[in-house]
Amino acid sequence: MDKAIIFGIYNFISFHACKTLLNKGVEVIGIQIDESDKSSFFEEKRLEVGRNANFSERSLSEWENRREEETAQTTLILSIYDLYMLNKETILQKEKIAGAIIQFMRENKNNTNVAFILPIQMLKAEQEKTIGAFLEQVKGCGKNTQMFYLPAIYGPWQPPVFLFQQAILATFQKSEILKDEKEWTGDILYVDDAIETLIKTVETGNPGGFMLESGKKDYWAECAAYLQIDEKIVLVNRNELLQVGNQIDIVSVKNITPIADSILKQMEHVQRLYPNG
Repeated sequence: MDKAIIFGIYNFISFHACKTLLNKGVEVIGIQIDESDKSSFFEEKRLEVGRNANFSERSLSEWENRREEETAQTTLILSIYDLYMLNKETILQKEKIAGAIIQFMRENKNNTNVAFILPIQMLKAEQEKTIGAFLEQVKGCGKNTQMFYLPAIYGPWQPPVFLFQQAILATFQKSEILKDEKEWTGDILYVDDAIETLIKTVETGNPGGFMLESGKKDYWAECAAYLQIDEKIVLVNRNELLQVGNQIDIVSVKNITPIADSILKQMEHVQRLYPNG
């Protein structure tokens, strides 16, 4: 991979994918989908990657109005997972966004791979309709399309909609912990482990669907117990049936960061963001 275009660049998964690729020496163009969105710690994230000479940031309008055709081997990455967890998936219904992505895929079909990062819930019998409609729109537009289905993901910059981030914040702010109905509790991965495996799979160039898993039984519950999260607040959906057909390859993440180490990294990051509690 010579170049990557990442949409929603400052969202959780997208931001970690950006940092991983930059560390590999890949050129990254970060696109802001919602140009009015200036979420918490926006400038901190911008500074974290902005120092890298291989990174450039563009608004959707700037990118859409480009005139040059991509010549380098490029991967377009869109984390629908982030939009889903932030309750922003309806942004995919906007013609400006969907149209720009579809047009790019068609114009650069010969030298662009496409990676969609999706919540594992898209493998359930009743899928999220907005996301499903978008995926139908882009079907067949790209030469090589990969679909990655992720369980719960934790680590630095995790949004507070996730229980783990809430539990850590509560130790500093004495805030209430509330389970989001969208959070999957069937499995979980540390963000660096998940992104490393995802990028390696992207680099193979093999099209298709890939479900990432820890390979550990009740791993979400084990991690939650480490944070002393009360099981009474968890809406147990870990046993919901997923429709994992022959078109989906199950990819077990080989290098799992120990719970104590990964949680400590997230806690230290939260403490840096909230030094005064």
